[in-house]
Amino acid sequence: MTIDLNAIHTLIEGDGARSFLLLNGAGQSLRTWDHVVPGLLSAGRVIRFDVPGVGKSPSPGAPYSFEELGQAAMELAVRHGVGDLVVIGHAWGARAAQVIARDFDIAGVVVGSGGGKFPPLAEPEDMRSLYVLDADDWSRRFERAYCALDFSARDPELADWLFRLVRETPVDRSVVTGAMERSPVDSYWGQFECPTLLLYGADDLVGHSQHAEDLHRLLPDSTLVYIEQAGHFVVAEQGERFAAEVLRWIDERGL
Repeated sequence: MTIDLNAIHTLIEGDGARSFLLLNGAGQSLRTWDHVVPGLLSAGRVIRFDVPGVGKSPSPGAPYSFEELGQAAMELAVRHGVGDLVVIGHAWGARAAQVIARDFDIAGVVVGSGGGKFPPLAEPEDMRSLYVLDADDWSRRFERAYCALDFSARDPELADWLFRLVRETPVDRSVVTGAMERSPVDSYWGQFECPTLLLYGADDLVGHSQHAEDLHRLLPDSTLVYIEQAGHFVVAEQGERFAAEVLRWIDERGL
């Protein structure tokens, strides 16, 4: 299917010869990057968007593949005058980022807590927390599955912000599952050659270390960094640190 770019809710910030294209996690709003973006803006333009069927982007009415999403994302980047492009994906978005890295010539890719290759370590009942109606119970289950231990105790304000954002973001679940069904993980996992930064939460139970180590083994031009006190939602739990690691890698690699 063809994704209508004009229907995609997009946010463009900053300027410069370098651009960062951000790809959100499964069913997540572009606002999950709010604590990462300020750091990235010191090094270039930031392009983020709600994928079709999530947040403020209407559902296309049918599922799409990661290839179709990647094509639309690259067309969106070109539309906004992209220069040297670094693609950054989180979780589900890290799958799309790998597809883009496989199919397009980009400066580099950041895989943030990318999973899907191996079974999660989180308890199934906690991972189904999106379907629990009671807000308090939902938050406890969500935190156990997707965040570092004691996240809400360490930073209750940030935790409340994240829980509310995830819970209140409109999602057409069929587009989330549809992309994974149409683009099997073995069709893109570690199948690209551009410079790669693997950024994983040290306490991630979903995109856990088995994923990180496997990609690091498969990708000769890769750097692996674990971020402490972060789970699967590393971009929200440790947004400033996430951005700092991206900038350090860009500087070291001369991208």
